[in-house]
Amino acid sequence: MSDTAAIEADDKDPPLFEGLLKGITRDYKMRLPLYKSDITDGLNTQCLAAICFLFFACLSPAIGFGSLFGAVTNGAIGTMEMVSSTAMCGFIYALTSAQPLTIIGSTGPVLAFVAALVQLADKMGLPFLPLYAWTGIWTSGILFLSSITSASNLVKYLTRFTDEIFSTLISFIFVVEAVQNIGRSFTNPASTFTKGLMTLIVAVSTYVTANTLRGLRNTVYFTQGVRKNISNFGPTIGVLAGVLIANWAKISQGAAATLPSLAIPPTFATTSGRPWLIPIMDLP
Repeated sequence: MSDTAAIEADDKDPPLFEGLLKGITRDYKMRLPLYKSDITDGLNTQCLAAICFLFFACLSPAIGFGSLFGAVTNGAIGTMEMVSSTAMCGFIYALTSAQPLTIIGSTGPVLAFVAALVQLADKMGLPFLPLYAWTGIWTSGILFLSSITSASNLVKYLTRFTDEIFSTLISFIFVVEAVQNIGRSFTNPASTFTKGLMTLIVAVSTYVTANTLRGLRNTVYFTQGVRKNISNFGPTIGVLAGVLIANWAKISQGAAATLPSLAIPPTFATTSGRPWLIPIMDLP
């Protein structure tokens, strides 16, 4: 049996635990010959559409959860930290992992965990950021041990039910958060009915445009190639349409219809102005 055939046969039903680095070595042996084609095969319009879609799919929760993290952590972790860490981790993971098709970003359960960790730090009188950093270090260590011993193969016992329940939870959190943001634009004392109505119009326009264009491939309009390209870029066009509507309202109606935008510091700095490096030794 050739080495490739042996690797493929071993990969179909790997043991739960293996020798140090054996599983990682097998993964890289399988992926390295295809590393170049993984990049060159993506040089087409369909992959470009997927890249644009994933850009907004990663950026939107990073911004949204960044603001929520800022509220939960009292500004210790905010939008700047979320966007920069999502970009850096996603870039490194995509270049070095044997399976790069994973979206790196925060989710609702992570936010709930961070909120609980903030409360724990307050009760114990501990600095939050060093505690959070050590939590990440220990988590990284556990994941590293799981990787080099192939303990990650235990995921084969997770059923499709587990995967779909978690996916449903994440989707539900995103939908609820979007609806709550629209609702707060009407109920927030700092907002006005005009701004609330503009928020609703932008949200509905973005969704309807993206959803309509995504379904264009099943119509008889234009040629098949045009329908396919427009459909692939549907979500991106929908987001751009929402941005254009918001900017048109700002230019034509002035401050009365200007929607709140993300506050970006003039320099690349943390949300609160603290140093990027966390003094992990400050934890007693």
